[in-house]
Amino acid sequence: MELYQIRHFISVVETGSFTKAAQREAVSQPAISASIAKLEAELEIKLLERRRSSVVATPAGMRLLEAGKTMLYVGNTVKAELKAFTTPKLLRIGILQSLSSQQVSKLLCSFRRDKPLVAIELSDGTCEQLVTLLDQGKLDTILTIFERDSSKFGSRILFDEPYVLAVPKNHRFAGRQAVTLADLHNEPFIVRTGCDKFQDASDALDSRGIKIKVVYRTDQDDRAFALVAAGIGVAFTPAHFVVPEVKQVPVSDLGVGRTIGLMWRRETEDEHLDEFIRFAESHSWTPNQGPSSALVQLAAARAAAGRLS
Repeated sequence: MELYQIRHFISVVETGSFTKAAQREAVSQPAISASIAKLEAELEIKLLERRRSSVVATPAGMRLLEAGKTMLYVGNTVKAELKAFTTPKLLRIGILQSLSSQQVSKLLCSFRRDKPLVAIELSDGTCEQLVTLLDQGKLDTILTIFERDSSKFGSRILFDEPYVLAVPKNHRFAGRQAVTLADLHNEPFIVRTGCDKFQDASDALDSRGIKIKVVYRTDQDDRAFALVAAGIGVAFTPAHFVVPEVKQVPVSDLGVGRTIGLMWRRETEDEHLDEFIRFAESHSWTPNQGPSSALVQLAAARAAAGRLS
């Protein structure tokens, strides 16, 4: 007894006709008739009654109809599960371009190791670009900054981080607990043009009449950190970056930060997406010198400033 015979039998019973069953199964009528005849011969029982206007199941045929539907369901389910091993589910993830490649790599490497059957497709972009792609259904989830329009999506906050001052490890600011904006007057700066909070940081400097010397502009974070490490200038950066030969120093009166998290379309139902969300929540986003340590240093600096005033 083959599954195709069961499928042919069910089609004949449900349509009441060999001709209609053949059309439904996209085979010839003789093929359907031969399939049913072979099934009846194997089971040694009559399954169908050929009446003048239709074909109906015998009592034995009704029992096979009930069992046959279950058999087809189980067969299709197993087939789909086995197919998943060779054609893994694709999870499309958008990544904010100003996130640390090191931190993103650690997250994805750990997830792939834990869920090897989930294929991942990545896209880089600004916050605005990623939100647009998510809204259009071209991405399943995005790892980005939470902005005002975040409420229309499902979301999960992963971490908050301040913007800090990246300086070479031998810089005069490197040993300080914190600096102020006034300390940065006439300081040579590497400007990260792809920085999401670039305008906010510029406004903070302008509001105090503080002039900086822009010695280089780049939208590439690795280039910016390399030049900071080389002593070409300093830069405002998110606190979760960790780069050898670069020290992060809190700026006590900058007041610029961002909230990073995942967003997805509320109507999306996907077990692999749910797994990725849970995984990202449990992932350690705090490096040796990252958001938490920078926040602690900044709080201590502000407390000290309060005591002196």
